[in-house]
Amino acid sequence: MLIGDMLVRNANKFPAKTAIVSENATLDFKTLNERVNRLASAMLKKGLNKGDRIGVIVHNSHQFIEIYFAAAKTGGIFCPYNNHLMKGEIIDILNYSTPKFLFLDDDYGKMIDALRPDINPVDHYICLETPAFPYMEYYENIINTGDSSEPNIKISEDDVQSIIFTAGTTTGKAKGAMRTHRHLLSDAVASTIDLRVEYEERVLITFPMYHVACEDNIVRHSYMPNTFYIRREGGFNPEEVLEYISKKQITRCQMVPTMIHSLLQVPDVKKFDLSSLRLILYAGAPMHVELLKKALEVFPCGFAQLYGQTESGPFTTVLKPEDHILDGTEKKIKRLASSGKPALNYEIRIVDENDKDVTVGEVGEIIGRSEAVMKGYWQMPEETEKKLKNGWLHTGDLGKLDEDGYVYLVERKNDMIISGGVNIYPREIEEILYKHPAVLEVSVIGVPDEHWGEVPKAVIVLREGVAASGEDIIKFCGEHLAGYKKPKSVDFWKELPKSPQGKILKKEIRKHLASI
Repeated sequence: MLIGDMLVRNANKFPAKTAIVSENATLDFKTLNERVNRLASAMLKKGLNKGDRIGVIVHNSHQFIEIYFAAAKTGGIFCPYNNHLMKGEIIDILNYSTPKFLFLDDDYGKMIDALRPDINPVDHYICLETPAFPYMEYYENIINTGDSSEPNIKISEDDVQSIIFTAGTTTGKAKGAMRTHRHLLSDAVASTIDLRVEYEERVLITFPMYHVACEDNIVRHSYMPNTFYIRREGGFNPEEVLEYISKKQITRCQMVPTMIHSLLQVPDVKKFDLSSLRLILYAGAPMHVELLKKALEVFPCGFAQLYGQTESGPFTTVLKPEDHILDGTEKKIKRLASSGKPALNYEIRIVDENDKDVTVGEVGEIIGRSEAVMKGYWQMPEETEKKLKNGWLHTGDLGKLDEDGYVYLVERKNDMIISGGVNIYPREIEEILYKHPAVLEVSVIGVPDEHWGEVPKAVIVLREGVAASGEDIIKFCGEHLAGYKKPKSVDFWKELPKSPQGKILKKEIRKHLASI
C-alpha cells in the first residue's frame, strides 16, 4: 500500500464519513479525495515532476492534509517548513530543499516576497487566501482547474514521500530526513497495533503540523479511517483545549509534557467533561514522574509514551497504558520513568563508544534498526553515514535497559554534565526538583566551573504565591541526591523558553546565561 492509496480506500469504503473538521471546513472522505485529486492534477498540469519538492509554510489547516496527499499521489516530495523560522533560516531551508511549488498562508506572503532575491527560483507560489502579489496564485482557483480522477503516476514504496527537517549539524543548519512510503507505512502499522487504534477515533491535532508528530498522526489515523480535528495554532491555551476536547468528544490527542502540565494548572480542571478521551499520547520530551502521577490522577483515560526522533519513524519505543499504574509493585511503578519497550517493528540496543552492547542497567547510546528508519538526509551523504552507521540509527541519546527490556532515556549526549570526570544526568536532578512543593517548572544545565570543569545549575519557575530560596532548593536536593549532583546555583525565572511544540529549550537557557 502507498500513502495515497489510504485516502482512495477511505473514499471508496467510507465516502460519507467525516475525514476532517477544521475552523474553515468540514470534509468527508469522498470530498477530501476529490479535492486532493484536483490539486494533484493542477500541479501536474503546471509541470510538477516526480521527485520535485513541494514546500509548505502554513498554519494548521485542512489544506495541509490536502497538499500532503496530493504530493503522495503525484510523487512530489512534501516539505513542511517550520512557520516560526526567522528570515535567514527560511532562506537556508528553501535553498537547501529547492521547492518547485511553495504553498503559503497569507501572513507569510510579504516575507517570502522580500526573500525572493535570496532564494533559488520557485516556479509557483500558491496562497491559501487571496494573494497579495500578482505572481502568486490562489489555492481554490488552482483546485478548480484540476481533474477529480485519480492521477496516473507510477509510485513505488521506496519513493520519498516527505522530507522532515531537523536541526543538529555543527553549523546549525537544518537537515532533511527523507521518509519513503515504505517507512511511513511500517510506522503506521506498528503504532496502530501498539496503540490499539480503533475505527471511530476522533483525533485532535495539538502539534504544529510541520512537526514530524503530525505526519505520524496523519498516516496512522488515515490507515484507520479516523476523523481529524484541526485547530489553527496560536499558542497553547489549556482551557480552550479542554473545552474543545469536551465539546467535540475527542478520543485521542498527542501532547508534549509541558502541554499536559499546563492542563493540570487549569482551575477546576475536573469540571470539563473528558469522558470521551481514551488516550493521551505524550512525546517530544521525557515526562517527569511526579508530573505523570498527577496526570494519571486527574485525567480519566489511558496514557502512552512515545520515544523517537524524526529520523527514526518516529515511533521507536512505547510505554503502553497498562504500564501506567499508580498501584502495583515497586518494580512496576518504577517503569513510569521508562520510555517503554521497543515498538512492534523495532530492534533497540544500548552500546558503548565502539558500538559494543553494554550490560543491563549500564548507560550507553540508544541505537535502533527498523524498516521505519529514514532513508537518509537530503543531499548529506556524510551526515547520513554517521547517523546510520553499520545499518543502525544512532540516536545520540543516552539510555539503559532493565532486565525486562524496558528502555530508560537518561539524557541527550549534549545535555549530560561532566563534573570532575563524573557523569551527571540533568533529568535525575529534575525528577527530584519536581517533588519540591514550590517548583512549577525546572531545567537543569551544566555551567562552566574553574575547578570541576562544569557543575549543575537549576533554572526554576516557582508556583504562584509560593516562595523558595536557592538555599532551600539546594538543601532539598541534598536530602535526595549525592553531594556532587546537587545544583551549585539556582536561578528563578518567570518562564522557561519553549519551542512551538512546548519543549523546554535548554539551548536557549544556556545561550541566555552565557550572555550575562
